[in-house]
Amino acid sequence: MEDLNLSSSSIPVDEDYGVFEYLEDEEASSAYSVASSVYNFRVENGRRYHDYKDGHPFPYDEVSEENEQVLHAMILVLFDNKYFVSPIDESALHCIVDVGTGKGLWAEGVAERYPEAQVVGIDTVQHERSLQPNCSFILQDATDEWVLDDPSMKFDLVHIRNLFVGVRDWDALYAQCFEKMNSGGWIEQLEIEIDAQVDDESALPDSQIMKLCKFVDDMTAATGRDFRASSKMKTAIEEAGFVDVQEQKVKLPLGPWASDPKFKDIGRFFERFYKTGLQGWLLQICIRFFGWTLKQVNDACVQAFQEINSRQQHMYFTLVIVIGRKP
Repeated sequence: MEDLNLSSSSIPVDEDYGVFEYLEDEEASSAYSVASSVYNFRVENGRRYHDYKDGHPFPYDEVSEENEQVLHAMILVLFDNKYFVSPIDESALHCIVDVGTGKGLWAEGVAERYPEAQVVGIDTVQHERSLQPNCSFILQDATDEWVLDDPSMKFDLVHIRNLFVGVRDWDALYAQCFEKMNSGGWIEQLEIEIDAQVDDESALPDSQIMKLCKFVDDMTAATGRDFRASSKMKTAIEEAGFVDVQEQKVKLPLGPWASDPKFKDIGRFFERFYKTGLQGWLLQICIRFFGWTLKQVNDACVQAFQEINSRQQHMYFTLVIVIGRKP
């Protein structure tokens, strides 16, 4: 894997970060201009969920689509506008699959960049027809036998991103990936560790963000969906038969507190990702399994957002990247 050279040390802090109001002036040249630093979520339990098989605990609606768009843009900034970091001979890319494709942003982007390759997106959400002639979408659970338009199709690259609670049986998924790949093909998965950290003394006492991170173990036990998949995927991918498996971890600042311009932009993206995602991550699970009210969910979100808006913490989450090759 290409060494991103981003994960081994602490991120330098912008000394002016603490003096900003939460609505920070953004330069027009910034990679992402934050229209508002507060996510104004709806105050009724009106989020939309899809019902394929046993459904998904996270909503799939306009807000979650924005969340997905922000993550996609952030990863492109992080990867310097590359779509993957696996050491693949790009001239040998013929078939590519995006597992858990969502809106298909990655799949369509790769299809546009590699017009000679066939790109398939798999998800349990119905997808509109692709804008790219070499890109198609399949509605199905990726842990089942993949029903492809061409049953003989084998993939040179399997891409998985931010799928952590979308899969109940990871072994079945990795087995399908392995079976449907060409020898020499690569699997690449990106997942975020649900564990807020600081490298200095900036964490606020009784941090709501850190409390919510600890609560995900209870959410895992209640739902049977693994919120800690990032810590297990390297071993699981190795056990599926892949070789040359490598793991790299990259710190994602929660807010534009880094002094480095690239990480300041990543921090803006990740703040927006967190704010557009948090209510949906909590809503159904906390109400259904833990008896929270809608007000309790929204209050928890507001407290977390106020922590970010205080501009006092140099908090980050960790992105885990794992790649492996089919022998």
